Amino acid sequence: MTMKPIFYRPEQLREMMRKFLNTALILVLLGAFVAPASAFAAMAEAGKVTRLQNKAEILRGSQTLPLEKGTAIRVDDRISTGPNARVEITLRDETKLTIGENSELVIDKYLFEPEKGIGTAIINAAKGPFRFITGQIGKMKNKKVEVHNPVGTIGIRGTDFWGGPSRGVYGVLLLEGAIAVFTDAGGRLVTAAGDGVNLTTSDALPSDPAAWAKPRVDEAIATVTFK
Repeated sequence: MTMKPIFYRPEQLREMMRKFLNTALILVLLGAFVAPASAFAAMAEAGKVTRLQNKAEILRGSQTLPLEKGTAIRVDDRISTGPNARVEITLRDETKLTIGENSELVIDKYLFEPEKGIGTAIINAAKGPFRFITGQIGKMKNKKVEVHNPVGTIGIRGTDFWGGPSRGVYGVLLLEGAIAVFTDAGGRLVTAAGDGVNLTTSDALPSDPAAWAKPRVDEAIATVTFK
């Protein structure tokens, strides 16, 4: 059986094209609204710059922007500091993150949903010293808070701690609370304020926790203290 060709009048074709374009537009808009949560998370504000000393900037996509007090910080922003610089970032859950000079840091993931009791903060401290004081996320039952550094990972349990280069190694100093410090070789739990561990390479265990002498503690804190 041979099918007869179907012919449309010009006005019918125009009406069909109009409906097709309207449908395509609706699908595009729906696609935007149902985009993965990660896409929106990357655009969402994680916190703000609350204190600033000397020059610092962020790399956001292909843009490099100077930091100022009040600058919004988003997930995936790369924060870089210059000589003698300090930056304090207060996240939405009141976590305070202070970055020292000649540092680079990225907030890889941040989620704060207090109504659901869910909180996540994943920080990549790629270079330089920092201090981390947990806010409301540290008190949540369903939380994941980690700071990744060049040689390991620090798991956080409602904590105030410092991390960065210290006397030829990468040092982590507990100031309050408790932390777990891991490398590829294993981990150490630090629970006593004033104790620290040393990290040398990613394939070597962190040192046993031990009290840092006051001069070393003072050196560490000075790297993140505003002048």
